[in-house]
Amino acid sequence: MTPSTSKRSRNLKLVLMAVAVPALLTGCEDEPSGKVLTSLEECKAQTEIAPAECEAAYYKALVEHEKLAPRFESERECNEQFGACQSAPANPTGGSHSYMPSMSGFLIGYALSQAMQPRGYYGIGGVSPLYRDYRSGGYLRPGGERVSSNSGTVYGKYGNTALPARAVTVSRSGFGSSAAARGGFGGSSSRGGGRGG
Repeated sequence: MTPSTSKRSRNLKLVLMAVAVPALLTGCEDEPSGKVLTSLEECKAQTEIAPAECEAAYYKALVEHEKLAPRFESERECNEQFGACQSAPANPTGGSHSYMPSMSGFLIGYALSQAMQPRGYYGIGGVSPLYRDYRSGGYLRPGGERVSSNSGTVYGKYGNTALPARAVTVSRSGFGSSAAARGGFGGSSSRGGGRGG
């Protein structure tokens, strides 16, 4: 083998390795992932997301909460599922009075590029408010989908921060229940997320 052939062969191997590494990383990133946090303080205490990003994500989740928290016709039913429900902001199109749970956590979705940002932090891909269902112990997104039963990292579809177009109105059977699923509210058949499910 001549020196020029050896050099070309080595360069070809380097090019193939450069192409293979991003392909492997992309394969791992097909599904979103994220982190369930119960408070701004918990977010600032962890080391995967920058403190300034935590604060921005928390306040963005609060804004989405005001717009998209599930609305219950009955205060009693809201309290039975979530506890400490409050009056929902007036519906601009009229309609009956409703109640909504407090935001009890938030989900930060990691950016699709999982490469670490400067200083070793993950980039943020999206944010969703979460609601703790005291009957099941799970955290639910505004559409009723279960994310996890505890705080921490979630994988696959559980890290999805997609938000519904509008707040869901719950008339009976509870938010996120299988009966609600038939009405398009998300279902309890979604299991787990997180390491402990």
